[in-house]
Amino acid sequence: MSTLDRPALRVVVPPLVVLAAAAPPFLAGPYAVSTLTQILAFSLVVMSIVLLMGIAGMPTIGQAGFFGVGGYATGLLAGRLTTNAPALVGISAAAGALVAAATGWLLVRVRGTYLLMLTLAIGELLALVAIARVGLTGGSDGLANIPTLRLLPGVELRHVAVVYWYVAGAVLLMAMLIALLIRSPFGRALRGVRDNEPRMRALGYSTAFYKYAAFSVSGAFAGVAGSLWVTQTLFIAPADMGFHASALALLALIVGGSQSLWGAVAGSALIIVAQNMLPISMQGYGPIVLGAVLVVVVYALPDGFAGIRNPLRPRRTPASRPAAGTDEPRRMERV
Repeated sequence: MSTLDRPALRVVVPPLVVLAAAAPPFLAGPYAVSTLTQILAFSLVVMSIVLLMGIAGMPTIGQAGFFGVGGYATGLLAGRLTTNAPALVGISAAAGALVAAATGWLLVRVRGTYLLMLTLAIGELLALVAIARVGLTGGSDGLANIPTLRLLPGVELRHVAVVYWYVAGAVLLMAMLIALLIRSPFGRALRGVRDNEPRMRALGYSTAFYKYAAFSVSGAFAGVAGSLWVTQTLFIAPADMGFHASALALLALIVGGSQSLWGAVAGSALIIVAQNMLPISMQGYGPIVLGAVLVVVVYALPDGFAGIRNPLRPRRTPASRPAAGTDEPRRMERV
């Protein structure tokens, strides 16, 4: 396929993606649709790590903490303020961004292993706060009895298909926003900070500000993911924002590809499906089997699912390669 066909693909592919996202309730049963809803909500957490780790170069293992902040914000306010789901998504995004902003000033001063450990500490601290505030959050038992949310007056998010369409639409919108951020001057600056921070600082960029903004924005997207998760489960617990959840999100990123949004969905699908198919009741060997599956996938696909070659993409011929000594403009990573 020649490069002349790419504009046509850009016109045809988005409607096909929307149709494919809307089709599952017509083709699958309630359990499969419910699992797809979980995959989409979880994939948004992974997409927030794509922005933070894949684009900005800031490794994290505490992103589930902001996911939990968004989930608790939705669960608590649904019983006290409003059951309007879009309004709660906005509140959860603000809550995730505010908590990330309140802790992000620590992270922009460190890098590498120290950054990874600090994000882990922040995530665990948020989980401990949820456990300690028993009267507000339900403690280690979690927050249950969350009322069913409404999309519009008289339109409750109760039926499995309606919940799926709502979550799918929200995730598609959030993915578009993340893609726009990645392709924007802000995203290009983040890549520069990731690749060569001293040079960007010498060019006059405030690298600390860009990393701080990336951390805050990723917290907002993780908060939205928490709200969407609670919309389906009507339950949130400290276990959903601890190390285990953050580690699974990081594994999904590695399996899918650290700079790919569709890879985040593919990696999340593998993690969620494997967990549902390999329950802990499998004579205690479920986690071991899951680990073995992940090792095989990572070994077979070192660049994740996003590293699989697209058969529709034209191959570069030797004649199309730049001559020695010439500079080829760097292309933006595909998302």
